Amino acid sequence: MNIHEYQAKALLAKFAIPLLKGGVAYTKDEAMDVARKLGGPVTVVKAQIHAGGRGKGHFKNDPQGKGGVRISKTPEDVGAQAAAMLGQDLVTKQTGAAGRTVKRLYIEDGCDIKRELYLSMLVDRAVGRIAVVASTEGGMDIETVAHETPEKIITQAIDPAAGYQAYQGRKIAFALGLSGK
Repeated sequence: MNIHEYQAKALLAKFAIPLLKGGVAYTKDEAMDVARKLGGPVTVVKAQIHAGGRGKGHFKNDPQGKGGVRISKTPEDVGAQAAAMLGQDLVTKQTGAAGRTVKRLYIEDGCDIKRELYLSMLVDRAVGRIAVVASTEGGMDIETVAHETPEKIITQAIDPAAGYQAYQGRKIAFALGLSGK
């Protein structure tokens, strides 16, 4: 299943997961409107394509330029960033040289990041099950972590008959150094 970040966040919000405020934009003007509604001192403009590594990527029309995740401090700068990204091909490690055309953006409140973690659920074809993959080494380059320090990656296969179990969540939380509720 390929879903964009904004779609994943909408699903998480349905289950009362705390998230930063944000909105989707298909045009420069929509991006500026979302930024104005958010009203924060820092806004993040994120290209929405089905590929990872957006922040470290580059646009085909500007190979030495900025990637697909950009920080802005004013609605006007959000508009400029949106104009630079929409309709352009973003090239990442996962897209290949052709890249993928950016047709929509996710405009999100900025925040102070104290710690980054990595968490994903994916189909592990080797065992034919859903697997939860987590790491204390969050951020944009999980592939490098997996290659250079695989011991920092936690993988928990989920039995399709039993489903996700509380003990598995506790095991992952403990490995990530989480505490509290």
